[in-house]
Amino acid sequence: MKSTIPEVIITLRESHNLSQAQLAKLMGLNKNVMGRIEHGDRPLRAEEILKLAEIFDVSTDFILGKKSVNVPKGETLYHKHNEQTAKDLARKIKDLIDLTENEPDLNFDGLPLTTDNRKLLANALEIGLELSQRKQAEHYGNN
Repeated sequence: MKSTIPEVIITLRESHNLSQAQLAKLMGLNKNVMGRIEHGDRPLRAEEILKLAEIFDVSTDFILGKKSVNVPKGETLYHKHNEQTAKDLARKIKDLIDLTENEPDLNFDGLPLTTDNRKLLANALEIGLELSQRKQAEHYGNN
C-alpha cells in the first residue's frame, strides 16, 4: 500500500524522535504550518521536499511516496517504524494532543472548540497518557 506524503513525514519524524515543533524549526517553518503539512492541508514546496530528504537522509522520491532501487538507512527505518507505530495508541494520543493544542478552527460535537475547552482536552489527554504509560511500565517492569 502506497503511503501519502503526510504519512511519510509523520513516520519519519517520529522515527527520529522529533516533535512537530522540532521538525518545523529544522525546516525553518512555523509549527502551525508543519501541522497543516502533516494533516495534508498544505502541500510541500520543492525546497521543503529537498530539506526533508536532507534531514532524514532519504531520497526526494521517497518523500513523494515513490519506490527507489537503493533504500537508504532512513527508508528502512521508516518501514520498520511504520509497522510498529501503526497500532501504537500512545503515538496517536500524542498526535491528538498536538492537534488539540495547535490546529486552528477545531470543532467539538459540531461546535467550535473554545480556548478553555481546548486546554481542558489537551490536559485530560496528557494526564490519561501519563497514567497509562505508568501502568504499562508497572505491568512490564519498566519503572
